[in-house]
Amino acid sequence: MSHTAWVELAEVKPSQLYLSSEKLTAVMNWFDFDGPTFGPLPVFEYEGETYLADGHTRAFVAHLAGCMKLPVTYDPEIRTSDDFPVYVECIDWCEEEGVETIPDLSGRVLSPEAYDVEWIDRCHRLATRLD
Repeated sequence: MSHTAWVELAEVKPSQLYLSSEKLTAVMNWFDFDGPTFGPLPVFEYEGETYLADGHTRAFVAHLAGCMKLPVTYDPEIRTSDDFPVYVECIDWCEEEGVETIPDLSGRVLSPEAYDVEWIDRCHRLATRLD
């Protein structure tokens, strides 16, 4: 069972190395910078830390808007999913490249084509290797 909470943006760690410029533009088009409101982002706990499972672009735009807290939904079932080993490897990649906070995604925005090659394809190769 999941539950929703507000957590400090600084306490939420990414599990993704890059953002897509296309997704970033789309989120910035609907995001209300004057009164940010958006649904909770899915997170999970791993080794005592809180990690995003999805919603990296929304979290980054919230950071740009100066949000200090994020609405999150804790989903403990992520830890038992078949995809969890992929998340763990992605967390390792992030740590290796110094992407340990949402603001660390600054300078890591790629064109849609580069995002597909650098991130999506890399994750697919990892998932295939772990199967």
